[in-house]
Amino acid sequence: MPVGLMLVLAVTLVFLDLPLVVIVLFSFNSSSSLSEFEGFSTRWYRQAAENPDILAALGLSLTVAAAATVIAVVLGCLLSYAFVHGRRRVTRPVEAVAMSTLVTPELATAVGLMTLFTTAQLALSTLTLIIGHATFVLVYVTVLVGNRLRTLDPRLEEAAADLGAGRLRTFATVILPQLRSAIAGAAALSFVLSFGDFVTSVFLSGTEIAPLPVRIYGMLRFGLSPEINAIGTAMIVLTVLLGVTGLWLQRSRRSTTTSNPL
Repeated sequence: MPVGLMLVLAVTLVFLDLPLVVIVLFSFNSSSSLSEFEGFSTRWYRQAAENPDILAALGLSLTVAAAATVIAVVLGCLLSYAFVHGRRRVTRPVEAVAMSTLVTPELATAVGLMTLFTTAQLALSTLTLIIGHATFVLVYVTVLVGNRLRTLDPRLEEAAADLGAGRLRTFATVILPQLRSAIAGAAALSFVLSFGDFVTSVFLSGTEIAPLPVRIYGMLRFGLSPEINAIGTAMIVLTVLLGVTGLWLQRSRRSTTTSNPL
């Protein structure tokens, strides 16, 4: 690799990762100083773990992310199957509308959903949060699972049909087992995106509840503190773990496909 390219790569990595390193470092600072590291301590993690508002926000974020992920995975699998195997004349316009959410600003989607819920006289609550987050991550599941579906050998479905299996049974016994790693990776991505989402959360949570990103934003009004750094570090660790899990599942799928070609 040319020296110039390596230098650009190094500068880019430093630019991207330095803020994360600073957050992690000062989350272990023994003092409340954000400019000088005075010693190692886990006091801010203990303080965050004993904060009832933080625990409530964490529980809400985990609940919303889990529910939104389940909804998105179920609907995403059905949509991707319809897009891949349905009649193109019918599915193509629907797929185009669904994929348009990838380039639609999240702010516009969140405002639109808030307007819809307000018009329907549905109070902003945990339910609206789950619906909003499921809408946000649904397209990612559809894309990831759809890409995997397009690589499957259609002869397997034809063989199942020749043996008398219907569409539903074929999907459950032939298609779905081959999608497990793709579904797991899509679920991990959906959970991470939902758990850390701020824009949709701030518009659809109302005034009575606050997911973790919204709670952190509220704490920032009183200034940055090591406790916020500790919470941020915990979120980084969770995101990295889920990301590594998703990559491992994808690599496992590829190695399995290579060793056992269809």
